[in-house]
Amino acid sequence: MGYTFVEKALARAAGLDHAVAGQLVDASPDVALSHDNTAAIARIFRGTGREHVLHPERLAITLDHAVPAPTTQHAANHAEVRQFVAEQGVRHFFEAGRGICHQVLSEEVIVRPGQTILGSDSHTTHFGWLGAFGAGIGRSEMAAVWATGQLWLRVPETLRIDLTGSLSPWVTAKDLGLYVLQMLGQDAGIYQAIEFGGPGLRSLSIESRMVLPNLMAEAGAKSAYLTPDADLFAWLAARLAQRTGRSRASCHNEIAGGALYPDVDARYSARFTVDLGALEPLVACPHSPDNVTPVSAVSQVRIQQAFLGTCTNGRLEDLAAAASVLQGGGEVRRVAPGARLLVIPASSQVLQEALAAGYIQTFINAGAMVGIPGCGPCMGNHMGIPAPGETTISTGNRNFRGRMGTAESDVYLASPAVVAASAVLGRIADPREVVERGWRGAGNMERGAGSKEKAPQSDSPGASQPSSVVGSPSSVLGPPPSTLAFSGRVWKYGDNVNTDVIFPGKYTYTLREPAEWAQHALEDLDPGFAGSVQRGDIVVGGRNWGCGSSREQAVGCLKAAGVQVIVAASFARIYFRNAVNSGVLPVVCPEAVAAIQPGEVIGIDLDNCLVHCAAGAFPFPSLSPSLRAIVAAGGLIPMLRLVTG
Repeated sequence: MGYTFVEKALARAAGLDHAVAGQLVDASPDVALSHDNTAAIARIFRGTGREHVLHPERLAITLDHAVPAPTTQHAANHAEVRQFVAEQGVRHFFEAGRGICHQVLSEEVIVRPGQTILGSDSHTTHFGWLGAFGAGIGRSEMAAVWATGQLWLRVPETLRIDLTGSLSPWVTAKDLGLYVLQMLGQDAGIYQAIEFGGPGLRSLSIESRMVLPNLMAEAGAKSAYLTPDADLFAWLAARLAQRTGRSRASCHNEIAGGALYPDVDARYSARFTVDLGALEPLVACPHSPDNVTPVSAVSQVRIQQAFLGTCTNGRLEDLAAAASVLQGGGEVRRVAPGARLLVIPASSQVLQEALAAGYIQTFINAGAMVGIPGCGPCMGNHMGIPAPGETTISTGNRNFRGRMGTAESDVYLASPAVVAASAVLGRIADPREVVERGWRGAGNMERGAGSKEKAPQSDSPGASQPSSVVGSPSSVLGPPPSTLAFSGRVWKYGDNVNTDVIFPGKYTYTLREPAEWAQHALEDLDPGFAGSVQRGDIVVGGRNWGCGSSREQAVGCLKAAGVQVIVAASFARIYFRNAVNSGVLPVVCPEAVAAIQPGEVIGIDLDNCLVHCAAGAFPFPSLSPSLRAIVAAGGLIPMLRLVTG
């Protein structure tokens, strides 16, 4: 039996002859990525007792999440990052305005085929478009990578998706990505890698390929890989030659020589085939990236804001598609009255190329706003936060409640062409409505002009609301067994509870102290939690608890509020790791979750791996001795201090 790409990549990163799914390896990444969160990671790193990063040449740091700095706190955070970069001699540092980390590192050829990159950003899966292994990790884990040069990783199983055919006009890789998310769901990829291949992959343009692995983070994937080919090698070689002055031929040979490919007889957990020609323009409806429907099903939904940008769809090709919708019949179509269009290129290089091509002038003539390259409003920091009650259609990758900074607003996800068409008509629209029917824009909104219709909401109640209100304990356990490690009152929630509602992204760089985090714990899911939770209480969740962003505060806020244990039917991969590394016990026990009632008191017997509740005792898988030791030490950083003490 042969090996998958990820088995080969992690074997290479661990210095092993081979590795198989399920194996734990100590991987040494070729690149360690961080961004605005570098300041917080540096504070954690200093807590290990180290003064100098072991391999500063492997660090790649970009200021991109809140640029230009919108507040004094953000500016102070950036200043800390710059000081750390200077102290550590970090060569791969990209200042505010250069662009989004995933785009910039691709343009700069910092990451290459066959390499391993770990990033303190959940969308580090992005680098799979290069034929690399990219995985998101937490802040504490990144501090450990800086200190030791390696991190333990479990080699994941792999799910394979083969592409056939080619996309129809006005159907894009974003529609393909949304289709795959709908097909797989938010938790299909938990602790799995995803491989894309097949003859249809070659039909996708180089830039559009970046969309797929980026979006697979929303399926919970640990990594996502696209089979590299000659077109990719030529794209990378041209940029590397320009940057280094070497010949394209030598750059091409070096890049292609590092590529890794899965064996034809590799073992997969599942296989799918997608016919690209059968796809149509799609949108993801609130409040989940996998709540996908055809554009035609929501064409009466009015929008107040259209956002074109992000690491998913802020490239030149994306801006070109949007500009082609706006530029019609020799006259620029204007943004509809009552709507606004915000355009933020993914990098300064994209901005320069868009200026040269005339796209920026088209956007301005259409009445759009053009922003500084960076993440912008994607995580609710600034530059386009919606008002309560407003609806945004975005080219981003997440539409969780509160994702763009306002819990009382709706976010739809779509391709750049759909976003541009929606800006023209003031409602969600297929680009073919505008281009093929000759709509001229402002004032041409006969259909749906006053409609307030909304798309169906996600059928996962826990994704946006508590499953029930937690009151006084409804039952109390009898005398606990002597081995009982924890007991506490239950706060119970549903499936797909994401990190944006556990700890809103708008506080990521402005609140530093755990006590401050605790005041906003579960703010957008259960506003009463922070004021009523008591030390020792236990959070119980459904499937895929903690999906979404890698922000470690989504664990830290609960820990600071007094929660020591989280019981769930399943955990998002990064959240599980963050919980262990923060010293919070994650217990996977779907049977107990189904039986536990809100407000009752339950017990966790660690020695015998049992959850005790009123309905009985339910077994759960044990943590490995090493992970249990990390939890017992209070987290990864305290453990490192003990080891080096």
